[in-house]
Amino acid sequence: MIDADLTITEEPIAGIIETELWPLLIEHREELTTDKSLMVLAPNVEAYRQAEEDGLLFALVARCGGRIVGYSANFLVRHLHYMDLIVAQNDVLFVTRSARAATGLRLLAATRAAAKARGAQLVTWHAKPDTTLEAILTRRKTCRVQDIVFTERV
Repeated sequence: MIDADLTITEEPIAGIIETELWPLLIEHREELTTDKSLMVLAPNVEAYRQAEEDGLLFALVARCGGRIVGYSANFLVRHLHYMDLIVAQNDVLFVTRSARAATGLRLLAATRAAAKARGAQLVTWHAKPDTTLEAILTRRKTCRVQDIVFTERV
């Protein structure tokens, strides 16, 4: 991928989840989903659409030559424990393997800037253990571990 061809723009994603975004969603699931038998890919498109309409969700899409190579979707919320704190909670962040070197850091920076522009004071990132994203976030002086999330099938 040629870095000069890379663009990152804010786009509503509800309308492209089941079309343009679908191949990356499948790749994302195959690479990172921990319990594929339980976590069947079935995005709630209407919930995403409603959140976008309500101004509670913003998304960034990375494209190279017009083709989507990455995305970042983020919910804006007032923290329930600290109601004056606006948090951008990253819902999903993914960059296709072929574009990671040129795109990942730029997508992180663009997400942070978009969150700040919307009044967020804090961004939460979710990274699977032993991934490149975990390594990047661990090295960033601006990031720190806040919580460790465990899942348990019931």
